[in-house]
Amino acid sequence: MAARPHHERHELVRQELLRQLGSHTQVISLEPQGEQRVRGLAVCSGRILSYVLDAQSSRLSTRPLFNLLLHSCR
Repeated sequence: MAARPHHERHELVRQELLRQLGSHTQVISLEPQGEQRVRGLAVCSGRILSYVLDAQSSRLSTRPLFNLLLHSCR
């Protein structure tokens, strides 16, 4: 995965997050970790997540970091 251009890795991560989480996802950061792994931050459905994608095993791990809440004043 590390040999791919940045925009291809970005799109690959976005598509995998979309496939696993099932909603619109925006990749905020992407950092290669060796030859087969990338990690970073993403926003999905009002949540900020950290993720690690291992290309060799096609495994995506996510961890919620922060939930964005919408409060309405009445």
